Amino acid sequence: MSSSSPAQPPTDHTGLALFPREISQFFTGDTGQSLLVNGAPGTGKTLFTIRGLDVLNRDGDIFYVSTRVDQETVHEMYFDDHSSLDTTAILDLSQDPFELPLDVDVPFEKLDLDSLLEWIQEINAVTPQLTIAFDSWELIYEYLAARHDDPPDIETVTNQLVVLAREENIRLMLVSETAESSSLEYIVDGVVSLEVEEDDRGRTRRHLRLEKLRGVRIGNRLQPFTLADGQFQAITPVELPTIRTGTLEGEGAWDPLANSKAKFSTGIRDLDRILSGGYNRGSVVHLDLGPDLSRDAWSVLTLPTIRNFLAQEMSVAVVPPREGSPGLLHNDLNTVHSPQVFNTYCHVFETYAGPSDDADRYDQLDTDASAAEMAATTTADDAATPAHETDEQADEPRSMDAVTGGDQSHPIDDDLELPIEGEQLAYEPYIAYVEQVRAESETPLLHVISMDTAQEAFETRLGDFANYVALHNDLTLLITKPDTELRTRADWVADMHFRLERLGDAIILYGENPLTPLHGIGISQSESIPEISLTEMV
Repeated sequence: MSSSSPAQPPTDHTGLALFPREISQFFTGDTGQSLLVNGAPGTGKTLFTIRGLDVLNRDGDIFYVSTRVDQETVHEMYFDDHSSLDTTAILDLSQDPFELPLDVDVPFEKLDLDSLLEWIQEINAVTPQLTIAFDSWELIYEYLAARHDDPPDIETVTNQLVVLAREENIRLMLVSETAESSSLEYIVDGVVSLEVEEDDRGRTRRHLRLEKLRGVRIGNRLQPFTLADGQFQAITPVELPTIRTGTLEGEGAWDPLANSKAKFSTGIRDLDRILSGGYNRGSVVHLDLGPDLSRDAWSVLTLPTIRNFLAQEMSVAVVPPREGSPGLLHNDLNTVHSPQVFNTYCHVFETYAGPSDDADRYDQLDTDASAAEMAATTTADDAATPAHETDEQADEPRSMDAVTGGDQSHPIDDDLELPIEGEQLAYEPYIAYVEQVRAESETPLLHVISMDTAQEAFETRLGDFANYVALHNDLTLLITKPDTELRTRADWVADMHFRLERLGDAIILYGENPLTPLHGIGISQSESIPEISLTEMV
C-alpha cells in the first residue's frame, strides 16, 4: 500500500498546493501527532482528509475508517481518479473491520470501545508507519458505544487514542461533524477548521483556519482553498516579486495571445476563457483593489495585457499608482520585449516630476539595474527601494522622462507638450499626447490609469474619456484603491468591473460586472516569464 512521495506537499505550479505546507510539517515533525478536523457538513472535510492521506502515503500504511458507506462507494465518491489510495485503504467498521490487507492476528471477535485501541496496536505492529483517519469520529464513537451498557464518554476515549498515537508514533486524523469549538480540541495536538460561506451575490468562499499545530509556526492562520474537480486544493500566496524578475533584456519567452475583431486579449488565458475571448474593444474596465493588498498588486492583471499590446506593436499609456515600485514596468517589459519595443510603444507617465538630476538616477536604472536586483529588494508586503538607492533617494519625487526612457526615442514630436501641469496629470494635454501616439501607430491604444494618481485630471472628465475610448476603439483599465474618491464614478463609466482582494496571504479575483465566481490567482514560475492562472473557488 505504501508509495513514494516528497516530504513537502506537491504543487502544480498554478498557484495551488495539494496540501497546506504547515500541516505536512506538523505530521512530518514530531512523532505521533493527532489532528482534529472540524467543519459543518459540506465544507470539504472528507476531501481534505483524503488529500492528507494521499500526501502522507509514502513510508507506511494508510487507513480511512468510516461507518457510513461501503468501500466501493467511498472509493468511487472520493478516491477514484483523485488519489493514489485504493479500496484496501478503506475500512468500514459497520461491516467487517478485520478484513485488513495486512497479516494481523486480531484476538477478539467484536470491535467495541474496549478493543478499539488493541485493534489499532495490532495494525501498527506490522507497519513501519501507520496513518489512520476516523471520519467522522463522533459517528464511529456512537456506533462503538452502542455496544456497551455504560460506555466511557467521547473525551475519555479520544484522550486514550491520542496517548496511544504519541506512544506508538501513529499519525492520527479525527474528522468532526461539528464546526464549533469542543472539548476535543484541548486533547489533540492540532486543530483545523474548514469554513464555507456565500456572499450576497451567491459566490462561494472557502477557507481553512489553522487553529493550532503543535511544533509548527503558523504564519498565516487563514488559507483559502477550492474543491474544484472534486479535490481539495489550497490556494497559495502570490509572490509579487516574481512578476518583476528577469534575466537579460528581451530574452523572455512571451507567447502573445491573439486579439479578435471584437475583443482585446487580457494576456491571461484563463481570464480570456472566462470573458469569452477578452475585453471588449472600445471598453472601460474598472480594476477595483481591496484593502491590505501590496503596493504592486495592480500589476497582476495589467502587466499581461500591457505585454500583449506591446507584442503586437500596439501603443500603451500607463499612469501608475503613486507608490508603485520604481522600475517595475521597465524591468518586467524589457524581460519580454526588446528595449526598442519598450521605448517605442510604451509611454509611462509618473505625475510627480522632481529635480532634473533625478533623471540621472533612472537613466542608471535603465542601464545598470537588473530585474533580479529589483526583485531582491522588494517584497509582497513591504515597500522596499532599488538596491542602488539610498533611503533619502527613495523618498524623492520621480521624473517622467527617466521612467519613460529619458532621451531614448519615442515616436513623438519633441515639441509636444507633456501632459503634466504643476506636477499633476492634465486631461487635455494627455488626450493631445495620446492622439499623436495614435497618429504614429495607427492602432488602438491601451490606457492603464491609476485613479489615485490621475484624480484631478479625470474627476470631471471620466464620462468624456469613456466616450473617447469607445469612439477610438481603445481599451482602458481604470485602477482604484479603497481611498480613491473616484471609485464609484469609475463604476458608472466602466463596461466591466473586477475586484482583487486579499484572503489570507493569497489574492483572489472576481467580477462584479460580469458576475463571476471567486478565482484564486496563481503565478507559475516554471517558465522565464511567469504565467498568471485562475482557479475557480467552488
